[in-house]
Amino acid sequence: MKTGRITTAAGSFLTLFALTLLPWGEFKINRVARGIPIQAMGFLGWAMWTTSIVVLLLIIAVIRWKPRFFNAILSWILLFLPSLGLILLSRYIPDGVDFDPKVARISLGIGFYLFYVGILLLLSKTAYPKLKIFLSFLFILAFAGNMDALGLVREYRNIEETFLRELSRHLTLALFSAMAAILPGILLGYAAMRYPKAREWIFGFVHVFQVAPTLSLLALMMIPLTALSKAFPFLADLGIKGIGFAPAFIVLFLYSLLPITANTYAGLKQTDPAVLENAVALGMSPRQTLINVWFPLTLPSIFAGIRTAMTQNVGNTILAGLVGGGGMGALIFLGLSQSALDLVLLGTIPVVVMALILDAVFEVVEVGTVRKLGVDYDQNLRVE
Repeated sequence: MKTGRITTAAGSFLTLFALTLLPWGEFKINRVARGIPIQAMGFLGWAMWTTSIVVLLLIIAVIRWKPRFFNAILSWILLFLPSLGLILLSRYIPDGVDFDPKVARISLGIGFYLFYVGILLLLSKTAYPKLKIFLSFLFILAFAGNMDALGLVREYRNIEETFLRELSRHLTLALFSAMAAILPGILLGYAAMRYPKAREWIFGFVHVFQVAPTLSLLALMMIPLTALSKAFPFLADLGIKGIGFAPAFIVLFLYSLLPITANTYAGLKQTDPAVLENAVALGMSPRQTLINVWFPLTLPSIFAGIRTAMTQNVGNTILAGLVGGGGMGALIFLGLSQSALDLVLLGTIPVVVMALILDAVFEVVEVGTVRKLGVDYDQNLRVE
């Protein structure tokens, strides 16, 4: 109860603070020019701004005291507020400024981001919070066609084909490198459980890649791959060379080993010995016990490791852009080199969204597996 009140209070403070004091964006006459701050009052006008404050206070009060009927109605109104605010913001035209409508843009400011975070906090205390949070983001995407003046939309339209290509590369690299680590990770986890003397060496091996900086691993991987491609030219024709897809894939694969290995070991370790003894008493061979009893009971923990590896890889794949591997990192680093914040955000936001979606999908799979198998496990169990 106390946590819920704090969340509601934080959401209320952020939305009202952003709506009254913080700039929602900056009007720029071109991509890199210094912007003119835009307050909420500037693009809403006095009447609509005052109305917005009153309506928001009413919604917050309803959510706070939770009358069911009004809560159900007004909480859904919150879904539309971020997209409505962006549409109105994109229609803002400053007075006394000469600009080319084809080049000028509005970059989002701290005000909008804090307002949106506040809305998400308020939605989290209503019924079906995850669905409503997802729909609020979906509405922004659905109405993006009415926000042509926003810098993010302009950048997307300028490089739409490149954006979709790099997004596909990013997902391919992140997912397939993690998928390639599933079987080796499970085998390493089983080996650590089966052979206690080898456990320290196995976890020392997979920990090295987690501890080492990603950029360092990429640089180290480029050296042998470059030598191999020169010694065997057909490898270069297959794309295995010092720059590009290969070094990024190998590094991401190595990064994915630890969570899968550790969770496999943890799942095997916490299996009740009495269950295994009963399986042996029923006449099962060690192989049958492993396949029919031990492994199914470990599946939820393995899924948790795969979930961690997948979401981790989505973020780490950004660095593939530094070695020619493509992905959203290519857009982010291009934006940084050109001092184009909108392009940086265009590359960053999809990465965050992809990580959240993947995490949610694998959480559903993980929970579904637990329920189907009728088993439970300690998610806080960690390998020392």
